[in-house]
Amino acid sequence: MCFHAALFAMVLHAQENLGLSAQEYGFVLTAFALGGAAAGLVGDRIALWLGPGRTMPLALLISAVLLLAVPLMPNGWLLAACFVGFEMAGITWNIVSVSLRQRLIPDDLRGRVNSLYRLLAWGMIPLGIALSGWVIGLAEGWLGRSGALKLPLWLAGGLMLAMTFAALRPLQRGLQRMKAQE
Repeated sequence: MCFHAALFAMVLHAQENLGLSAQEYGFVLTAFALGGAAAGLVGDRIALWLGPGRTMPLALLISAVLLLAVPLMPNGWLLAACFVGFEMAGITWNIVSVSLRQRLIPDDLRGRVNSLYRLLAWGMIPLGIALSGWVIGLAEGWLGRSGALKLPLWLAGGLMLAMTFAALRPLQRGLQRMKAQE
């Protein structure tokens, strides 16, 4: 939800606040692919090196901080750099979380659990987009267009950071329980 709320606002922010052309914005979006490809190449090694107990919280924290940094980026190059790091952290999270789900969930329940996981993940996309548009529309009158386009970025990054801190302790407890069962 947070990511798609930010991505919705990002198109207009990049065009109107940063002055990026369609081609330049396409380049910025390519940064996601670069970050994902990099994580595909080294994400498993990062997880082995740090262990899941450090990798997962770190990936969440990096994603949240980089999402908060997005409205501060003054140009497309730095924005692209944020997106490389954001996607690399996100794919590394996916590598670890999917691997853990496959190990922890019994075979006969795995399909149901993965379906619910996807429903929640994909179901939040339209909600994030709608909320972003709603926030821009409400804020434009009192923040101006430029500020209103940045507000969903700040809110998405802040919410993601708050959810990261809320998830840290339960995540650590779950990983410790899993380790104790091995």
